[in-house]
Amino acid sequence: MTFFCPTCWKEIKGIDTICPFCGADISEYANKDFEEKLINALRHRERETVQRAVYILGRRKSIKAVHPLLKLFKQTDNTLLKIGILNALNEIGVPEAKEFIFKVIDSDTGIVKRMAREIIDRESINHAE
Repeated sequence: MTFFCPTCWKEIKGIDTICPFCGADISEYANKDFEEKLINALRHRERETVQRAVYILGRRKSIKAVHPLLKLFKQTDNTLLKIGILNALNEIGVPEAKEFIFKVIDSDTGIVKRMAREIIDRESINHAE
């Protein structure tokens, strides 16, 4: 199994309690709850780990994740990640997340724009029923 420092994301040994690269106290992360660990994983350097964290945070309807997800959306140029973030924000469903999805319709990226439109259209149909 490969282990990474939850602060600098460099590969470390599983037995390390202090990161040899950045000095972070790795043992303090053991006490964090699952939601906090997922939010921290949004900064992971492995793309698949970030995608998984986005998906799980959406499924868990993590209100604490809204701001980190918005920040990640604005920072990334990864189209698939942006689509995953839109889906997660939609599942979380708080007003701030919904407002952001509406704003994305003005996005320059065609597929991201279309996904935002599809989410809004689906929500409109669900509320009409």
